[in-house]
Amino acid sequence: MRILCFASASAALALSCLALLHPASLSAQSLYGSLVGTVTDASNAAVPEAVVTVSSLETGTSRTAVTGPRGNYNIPNVRNGAYTVEIRKEGFRTVRRDNVLVSVDTVARVDIQMTVGQVSESITVAATAATLQTDRAEVRSEMTAKAITEIPVSGQRNYQSLFITVPGISPPSTPHSVPSNPSRSMQWQTNGNNTAANNTRIDGASATNVWLPHIASYVPALESIDTVSIVTNTFDADQGLAGGASVNVTIRSGSNQVNGAAFHYHQGNWSMARNVFLPSNQDIPKLVYNQFGGRIGGPIKKDKIFYFASYERTADHRFAGGLYTVPTAPMRLGDLSTSSLPVYDPFTGAANGEGRQPFANNRIPTARIHPTSALLMRACPRKITLPLTASPAPITSPPGRLPSIAIPSTPSSTSTSTTAGPPTPA
Repeated sequence: MRILCFASASAALALSCLALLHPASLSAQSLYGSLVGTVTDASNAAVPEAVVTVSSLETGTSRTAVTGPRGNYNIPNVRNGAYTVEIRKEGFRTVRRDNVLVSVDTVARVDIQMTVGQVSESITVAATAATLQTDRAEVRSEMTAKAITEIPVSGQRNYQSLFITVPGISPPSTPHSVPSNPSRSMQWQTNGNNTAANNTRIDGASATNVWLPHIASYVPALESIDTVSIVTNTFDADQGLAGGASVNVTIRSGSNQVNGAAFHYHQGNWSMARNVFLPSNQDIPKLVYNQFGGRIGGPIKKDKIFYFASYERTADHRFAGGLYTVPTAPMRLGDLSTSSLPVYDPFTGAANGEGRQPFANNRIPTARIHPTSALLMRACPRKITLPLTASPAPITSPPGRLPSIAIPSTPSSTSTSTTAGPPTPA
């Protein structure tokens, strides 16, 4: 331990060289999954030196491993997807199990029992029901590409808005303005932890925003996401940098089949309900929201190299506006007589507030109004001129209530685009 502490640079260099020389010996569990299992015979005795071949149903790529003295095998760094597991051993029938699912951050266990026979004889086992995760103790949820693209996603079709379905996570919200948060990343709390305690990885790389650590610096296009894994408790050793939730986003990859999709989502003020406070002679503020794009993936060299590309653009044109409350003309002069709540004179009574007397008729004398307050009252809007209307209807309010007004302003337009997907080797 002392050597690692004092020679961290040398250790890092050594680990990098080891990763280049023996990539299969290192684990990247936060990005991939793994396949483990035990091979036995009919008497439950271990079958050593059996050849285990794992083949992807999507890309056709395969990997092999050999069982140890106890019949165990371990194939790490397996990309999520469906696989076929085939086990061969001289003197035993070949066993083949189809449609074995491997997910990000999980350990898929496939235990096989072989029977005596010829290698040319084979036994095919159909897909079985999903088993409990017994090799890891973490609390984990997963969102697949099918769920992400088919479940209605509110707002700007951000996958993070679906975290509301994960136990222990508070409803996500979008903080900050577009210049500060152009990807419109969302923040949330996990099991009561601070919003900055979450960590998001995209294909294994941390997407933490250095200046705003409670949000991710980049949000991939919804159509480009293959799987989202959310670990909320009992983290494994590879889930660092997170005290709340560890989110791992896996981008789609190409396969042996060319496939893609295109989309266009539109939202306009024609589909929006009127604000209850909007004057009857005003139209609904302008809103033209379009989000469009697509994805495509396929093979460059079958069973070897694949490509994937994704594009998304968001065009948002709208009138920026707000609903504000302003004081009436008598209130600006200190006359609060229409209010049923008394206004107390701070210069009366004791220091703890006992014995204070209200102003007569709830009217504050002009001499008692501070110059700063008077300046703020002069800067506060008195009359609102509504554009594109003839003569605005007067704004009234019940006695003792402050009137509410809607102030439209100039239109704004923002757009963002995202691309992903260099050629992906097997």
